[in-house]
Amino acid sequence: MQLETSSTTLKGLKGLVVGIANQHSIAWGCARLAHALGAELVVTCLNDKARTYVEPLTQPLGLDLQVCDVEDPDA
Repeated sequence: MQLETSSTTLKGLKGLVVGIANQHSIAWGCARLAHALGAELVVTCLNDKARTYVEPLTQPLGLDLQVCDVEDPDA
């Protein structure tokens, strides 16, 4: 399925995408599309183990990657 993006833009909008685990994550697909449409994003992964899989995805796009466990009140 091809998405027509020529008239769609997220420029000037900021977003948070939580829970990227790897290149197959729905969260990763959402982050890639939002970034492609011009949104400024912060993305998260669960822990440092997940970071080893997610950082190679986010780094080339210049996305801010943070570790965030939503079950941990201190995160």
